[in-house]
Amino acid sequence: MNTNHDSGKDDALLSAVLGDEHWHTTNAACKAATLAAFQARQRARRAIQWTGCVAALAAALAGAAYWLNRSGTPRPQMAAKPANVAQQPATRRYLTDAELIASFPQGSCFLAEVDGKKHLVFLNPDIERRYVSKAGNLQAIGSE
Repeated sequence: MNTNHDSGKDDALLSAVLGDEHWHTTNAACKAATLAAFQARQRARRAIQWTGCVAALAAALAGAAYWLNRSGTPRPQMAAKPANVAQQPATRRYLTDAELIASFPQGSCFLAEVDGKKHLVFLNPDIERRYVSKAGNLQAIGSE
């Protein structure tokens, strides 16, 4: 078995194949196609990176807008006045006799005073049923 390999013979054949002018044209075309594919891939990667950055920026702006709109809701704040001033009971406002009579249809009722107590008297029973509930009867208003 012959283990010696004649490398000079193969080199000449390889040089003859690679020295062909079609090989140089094919090699240049392959290099150009490879560079074009590489550049297209780089452009796609940059576009994806920019899209991600724009999406992150949009999400940050949306979060900021939500946070600013949320600040319009009332938040608990410290009392500016002492607590005893804020807890004073509200004063009740009572109707005067004229205001009470004016709240019903004109001529439908009047106030009568019996034994120091004022009573609201209706002239028409239908109007009395409409305005006076069964539970909270307005017969005795109280003396003032």
